[in-house]
Amino acid sequence: MVEEMQQDIRRQVCEAQESWRQKCGDNDNNAMPFVTMTYAQSIDGSLTAERGKPTLLSGSASMKMTHMLRTLHDGIMVGVGTVLADNPSLNARLAEGSNPRPIIIDTHLRCPMTIKLLTMPTCEKPIIFFGRGSQDTETLERKQALEALGARVFECNTTRGEDSCDHVDLRDAFRIVKQLGISSVMVEGGSAILTSCLQEATHRHIIDLVVVTVTPTFIGGLRAVGGLLTSSTPSVATTSTFPRLKQPRYHVLEEDLVILGQLDN
Repeated sequence: MVEEMQQDIRRQVCEAQESWRQKCGDNDNNAMPFVTMTYAQSIDGSLTAERGKPTLLSGSASMKMTHMLRTLHDGIMVGVGTVLADNPSLNARLAEGSNPRPIIIDTHLRCPMTIKLLTMPTCEKPIIFFGRGSQDTETLERKQALEALGARVFECNTTRGEDSCDHVDLRDAFRIVKQLGISSVMVEGGSAILTSCLQEATHRHIIDLVVVTVTPTFIGGLRAVGGLLTSSTPSVATTSTFPRLKQPRYHVLEEDLVILGQLDN
């Protein structure tokens, strides 16, 4: 039963990718890759119990499903916060298929030289995006050191977030990713990059598919998604104001609920 559910999820993701490919994937003028946003959260909407400390939420079946999803994408994107907290390998060891290329969003180029993605021979070397304007000597030296370890490091435009801080412009990063021949990207988090994706999705198309795993646990920790209110949000907001899945599909994998759908935008 669980394997049937996993195969059903695989089929739905492949169908969404094929639909995108037929519509615009083979068009050289299409600057964006196919983007799937996926993450696991507790039933109360938490990503982890405490910021900076990983909390294993997914059950074994959901974890295998996540690794299967990784094999269906050319790249896997996380924020530097996830790299600092988890030091992930970002591979697909629990599934059959190829590993995606790791992509790190790192506005201020804080990525350590000692992470697995740079030091373990079995890991794919990452692509790292940092914010344009960080041209101080220390940043340039870090860029050169990361490149010497095998990373590809790119400058990106930045946007001013609702937190009044500069962040890598995700659309700019995705355009570069597509130019590098990566046609599909799985965005896995953490909270900052998930929130940025959804804030962007309130006024421009950026996410093609969403896969969320909900575990039946209350942990009261760091929210998976931060506030989506922006300066352009109407004074009287309704559910139609915010990103919403259209025709979502639900799958039960052991004790976890997997919700899959496309954003209604």
